[in-house]
Amino acid sequence: MVKRIALIFEGILQFVLFSNAYIALCAVMMCQTTARLFKLNLPASSLAFLFAGTLGSYSLHWYLTDSSIDSTNRGRWNQTHKQTLLGLFIGAVLVGLWLLVYLQAYVLDLLPVVLLTFLYSAPKINWRLFSILRRIAVFKSIYLALIWTYVTAALPLLMAIPVQPTSWVLIGTWLINRFLLIYSIALWFDYRDRATDRQSKWLTIASMLTETQIRWFFYGLTLCFGLTIAILYRQWLNVWPVVCLSVPMALLGLTIRRIATQPSDYGYYLYVDGLLMLSGILLEFGPTS
Repeated sequence: MVKRIALIFEGILQFVLFSNAYIALCAVMMCQTTARLFKLNLPASSLAFLFAGTLGSYSLHWYLTDSSIDSTNRGRWNQTHKQTLLGLFIGAVLVGLWLLVYLQAYVLDLLPVVLLTFLYSAPKINWRLFSILRRIAVFKSIYLALIWTYVTAALPLLMAIPVQPTSWVLIGTWLINRFLLIYSIALWFDYRDRATDRQSKWLTIASMLTETQIRWFFYGLTLCFGLTIAILYRQWLNVWPVVCLSVPMALLGLTIRRIATQPSDYGYYLYVDGLLMLSGILLEFGPTS
């Protein structure tokens, strides 16, 4: 009985993680973090659009990924649920198009996101035009982090005006802070996949560096992140928001050695990805001003 319950729970967990619903929720929570700190009144449909867009983008990405020889939990799930991923992609596209009707005023801000997100997965399509993009795959994680930064930090500021006047320096610092967190997380996914990337000739920064060099590179990112936190604290934020924003990077630094040496799909897709939305969750338990 206990074993059966455990299997049911694992099946539910795998669906939430590997169907990309979890990472879509992370994107929504990061967007909410920006909205709450800047006191933005975002259209409710914009968050639904973000969820659908993230779900569709990742579903397409994993649908196009060849998982036939991937023995990981995610690889096996993807291989046996190809049609599910395709269905999620189609469903997300239809929902996204429907939501655009309510977001017509923001179409010029949203459509570039759709195009840029598609280009991230485009190299997996076996067309000559798209295969050219594989030559610049070294920048794929930087590119992904930039898209996430735009969608979760810049786009909310374009869609709604902050209640209080905000300087461009402060906004720039916020965007850099978000990028550094997102890219630091993406870096360790590249570290996990470095052997596969080398074999497939999809070079990334992590695949070109030694383990020691990767750690020092991460420490550099952490230092830069800390500097942005200090600026945000001095110019804008109170203690509690600063703590909330700092915790994910601190946890990543404290635990990544264990995760990197004992990789598991649950460790990466549940815990490491989950750090993206941790600040938004913590902010709910204290004042932002």
